[in-house]
Amino acid sequence: MIPETLDNALGFNLYRVNLLMRRELMQALSDYEITPEQWQIMSILRESKAPLNQREIVQDTLKDKYTVSRIINRLERDGWVTKKVSPNDKRSTLIGLTEKSNTLQKNIQKLLSDHFNKIFKAFGKDDHDHLLELLKKLRKILKD
Repeated sequence: MIPETLDNALGFNLYRVNLLMRRELMQALSDYEITPEQWQIMSILRESKAPLNQREIVQDTLKDKYTVSRIINRLERDGWVTKKVSPNDKRSTLIGLTEKSNTLQKNIQKLLSDHFNKIFKAFGKDDHDHLLELLKKLRKILKD
């Protein structure tokens, strides 16, 4: 049982919803054997439409460079991304998606959309849009 002080705390509820949403994402991705963190990096690379260096991925994910490095190494091992030396800076490695990853992402995007639409259906469009607006506002305040 959650104590009332926590139940009424905004920070606790945001954190708790984060954990629950991550659990839903893990469940939805389980057939593909990728983690939410791997999916996030692959999505960032897909949206960028060009390879990124690790520093850019660190900034976009808000994860430390060691965690991002481990995730990228696993993605490369599993054939989802490639790494190559940047032609502009020999000290920098560019990470890009493989064709295998592009195919996977199209399949997963539909799966995730269907999965989470069922959850958010209970909100209604106005509440959904308002919640999204508030979360984006909070991110901006926190300097995301």
